[in-house]
Parts: sequence; structure tokens; C-alpha cells
Amino acid sequence: MFRLFFIALGFASLLASPVALACEFEGVTFSADFEAGKLDSCEVDENGTYVLSFLPEDKPINPSPWYYFSVTAAGDSSSKQAEKVDVVLTFDGYTPRYLPKVSYDQKSWKITAFDTTEQGMTLSLPVSKRPLYVAAQRPIPNSVYTNWLQQAEQDFAIKPFTIGKSTEGRTLSAFALEKPENTEWVIFVGRQHPPEVTGAVAMFSFLNQFLTTTSETSAFLSRFNVLVVPNINPDGVANGHWRHSLGHKDLNRDWNVFSQPETRAVKTYLDKITDAGGKIVMGMDFHSTHNNVFYTIPVDESIAPSNMVVDWLADLQTQTKGVFKVVDKPGTSPGKGVFKQFFADVYHVHGVTYEVGDNEPNEKTRYVAKHAANTLIDTLIATPAEAFYIKACVGEAVSCEQ
Repeated sequence: MFRLFFIALGFASLLASPVALACEFEGVTFSADFEAGKLDSCEVDENGTYVLSFLPEDKPINPSPWYYFSVTAAGDSSSKQAEKVDVVLTFDGYTPRYLPKVSYDQKSWKITAFDTTEQGMTLSLPVSKRPLYVAAQRPIPNSVYTNWLQQAEQDFAIKPFTIGKSTEGRTLSAFALEKPENTEWVIFVGRQHPPEVTGAVAMFSFLNQFLTTTSETSAFLSRFNVLVVPNINPDGVANGHWRHSLGHKDLNRDWNVFSQPETRAVKTYLDKITDAGGKIVMGMDFHSTHNNVFYTIPVDESIAPSNMVVDWLADLQTQTKGVFKVVDKPGTSPGKGVFKQFFADVYHVHGVTYEVGDNEPNEKTRYVAKHAANTLIDTLIATPAEAFYIKACVGEAVSCEQ
């Protein structure tokens, strides 16, 4: 016989799954009443095991189940309290992707022991008056981006600005490194998918190194402008989504129709660049997946210069040899609205999806990202401006197509 307890329910939107902010039982309380928290319902079965459910925001969906909750001893000090509780995490029939991490301060996290069954992921959790936090990945909430931008403004004199608003009205922050005389633009975008925090770790380190290197040497910024949108899906992050925006869309499938305000905001900015005579020369977005990989555009596609990314990744491999193996997977996704394909189709230049393994150690991720930034800077500087144009020859006449 199951007993169900729901204390507080909130709705992110009319169509979004309800989020159970707290479930209180005799002796123990489960809660997700904080940013990026995720917990949909709680039960206790006849064996005394607590069954916690985590539902996707939409179906169908890429299965990347996100969970983030706390467990705390409930009742007064005279109540009999178990030192540990057995918990099963269920994901609406989907299998778990992320190894569970625990923390008492939401800063220091470590992987905890677990097992999997047909029902879901099983854990044995210590219980005390001090909340223990359990998460799919070390959370990187929206506040981390705000703090990083503020620090980068002090350290590198960047000027953050609002490029647009999300579906729920959150600020889409961006910054540009720009000189009026420069016409070539490089674009970086992050956090399209909320749970993919190892990609966020890579992006922070990549940008820190990128800003450091370009501030110390003039060669890059004397030629290239840069647009950075580090967190394009703040609604999904705040609401503990598995993958989508609050507009019920995978943002990395929206770079063709631009149905969402988040992707439209970036596209509007890019249109302003090209309308003013600027040239988009490369785009890269940061993600996480099961293993480290760079998803790239094949060299035989209609992009220029065809071998630039191959050269960059070869240089990265040389710099990280022995510690990191560069995996390059060229491919196309016509008509699917993928970010990298958008750059290839519209601007005829390279789009790259920089993927970091879900279980990669942060120090290794930071190490690779720093070298990725420096080698990309070198590769772009070494590429002549005219090489970013496709040359179509008709008879003796030569015309360059953007």
C-alpha cells in the first residue's frame, strides 16, 4: 500500500509538469524548493522505501533526467529518526543518465553510491537535521552566470548587455568584444540544455582563457569581433528541466524556424551584424554528452575554409597529447534546426558543437578548454580574411559568396 504526500505544488507554465516543492513524511522531508530544484512526487512503499518521481517537462524528449532535491530529518528532537533512508529515483520510464552527487553546502559535491533496477536508481541516504542535497550533476544555477559576468567585467572590462528576454521574462545576458573597424565575427553560445553542466564548466574555462589571451595580445581583437551568450536557456535551468526551454522546445532544434524568444534574440543580433556588412566566420556552442566529442561540419560541405576546424583540432591534440584524445565527428543535420548546421547553411562557415563527457573530472575539462581557446585563437589569426568566403568561378570572372 502506497502513501502519497504532497505539500506544495507550483506550475512553471500551464503546460509544464507540476513541481512538488516538498514532501513531508513522519521523520523525513524531501524538498526541491530552490533554484534548479526538481522533484515531482513522493511515495513510501510497503517496505519503507521512499519512491521519488522526476518527470520530463515534455514528451517526446531526449532522455536526460534531471533531479535535485534535499533530504532532512523532520519532527522534534524526541522523534525516532532513521540514520539512513532507502530511496528510489524514478524517471517516468526513462533510464538515468547522471551519477548522483551529494552535498551539505551546495558547493562541495561528491559522487555517492547507487545501484539501478527496473524501477529506477536506488540510494541509501543519511538523514539529519542538516539538509543533504542530492543532484544529477553539480548544479550551476543562473546566479553563477551573473557572478561570472560581474567578475569578467572587473577582470577584462567586458560590457555585459541584455540581448533579449526568455519566455518567462529572464534576462538573456551577452557580451561583445568589438571594434568598429573589425568586420569578422566569432560567436559562442552556451547552456542550450539545462542539465549539461560539464559543458558549462568547459565554457567558463574556455572564456576565461580566451579573454586572458586576447587581452594580452592585440593580434586577435585587432581583427575579430566576438559575441558570447553564455546561458541561453535560463528558464530551463531555473525550473530544473531535462532539456527544453519553457516554450517546450529543444533550443538546439530551433535554429531554423526561430520559434523561441531565446534563439530569435541571437538571430536578430546576427542579422544586425550582417546587415551592417559584417561577416560571421565561425560559431561554437558548448554541451555535454556521454563522452568527449567535437561535432563538426564535414570538409566537403559548402563551407569556408574547409580544413580550418581540422587544423584547429589537430593543434589541440598536439597540445593535449597523452592527457586527452580529440574525437572529431563530422556530420550534417539538414532541416533539424541544430546550431552548428545553421552556421554552415546560412553563413557557409564552420559550426562546432563542443561536447564534454558527463563524468569528466572538472580539472581535466578546464585543462582541455584552456588549450582549446588558445589553439582556436591561433588558428583564426592564421586564417586569411578571404579564406572565409566560398569562391565560385564563372569563366574568367571570380565572385566570392558569403
